[in-house]
Amino acid sequence: MKILNKIWLVLLLMPMSLMAQNDVQVSQHLFTQTHYNPALTGNSIYANITMLARHQFMDFAGAPTTGLLNFDILAPSINSGFGLSVIYDKYGPLNTYSATVNYAYHIPLGENHKLSFGLGAGATFAQYDASGNIYEQEGDPTEYYDKDSHVRPNVNFGIQYQLKNWTIGASLTHIQEFFMKENLRFSPVNYYLYTKYKFEVGRDWDIVPAISAHYNGVTVNEELSLIVNYTKALWFGVAYRMSDLFVAESIVPMIGFNITDYVRLGYAYDFNLTHLQGYTSGTHELMLTIRFKTNNEQYKTPRFAEWN
Repeated sequence: MKILNKIWLVLLLMPMSLMAQNDVQVSQHLFTQTHYNPALTGNSIYANITMLARHQFMDFAGAPTTGLLNFDILAPSINSGFGLSVIYDKYGPLNTYSATVNYAYHIPLGENHKLSFGLGAGATFAQYDASGNIYEQEGDPTEYYDKDSHVRPNVNFGIQYQLKNWTIGASLTHIQEFFMKENLRFSPVNYYLYTKYKFEVGRDWDIVPAISAHYNGVTVNEELSLIVNYTKALWFGVAYRMSDLFVAESIVPMIGFNITDYVRLGYAYDFNLTHLQGYTSGTHELMLTIRFKTNNEQYKTPRFAEWN
């Protein structure tokens, strides 16, 4: 337990502006990308609602807990997508709530060929409350950081290019920080880059390798993943996550079921590969996506029932 106590001591001594700096990390992010790349808003002919719950470091009291809700819908007559992303993140004494309205404009360049731009705008509320802590001795330095709260605007920008089965995208979150004075900055700009390719095997099977990178202002996180998708039944795969020049961080098996053409359930489990692996039983993540018919079915392809 000594190492866990040391970790919490470091976190409690951190100014709130530093503790609130990182975007939430989720393992099934290839299915929930609108929260960090608004260019994917309205990327499907369906209206979509995605809910995700994540609990890290199961044996660690006060460990990070994340909830995510995404909604998006396509308006094909104006080549636009509209959506909303809501995130709750709890990390020990820090609670963060954010809501972002997303918009995307899709430029058709040919059959299964398009370029998309997206913009998200909203606000983040962060509350730090360590008033319930019991201090071992009077004058404990952590007691001077009992309570604090901030509300900040949040602006995200993204771009995605899709040519048939190949996709590449990039995005920036918290871009308003470019224009903030240094002493007023709440979160650093986060940078995302990813690419994937879908190999169609027969009529029903897809194999999708992907590479992604995320820079949060402090570290670079890289990820290699492979998803095998059976279009009308299930999907399964694995991700290998690294940080800071390819240092192993975790390996993530995942599986999902397409319960119907309109309901998908996904689960991922993170095996920690760092020095914390002996102190935690891992991270659980559950995802539910529900999609609804719209008037956009005239735009469907022969493989319309598959999930993006």
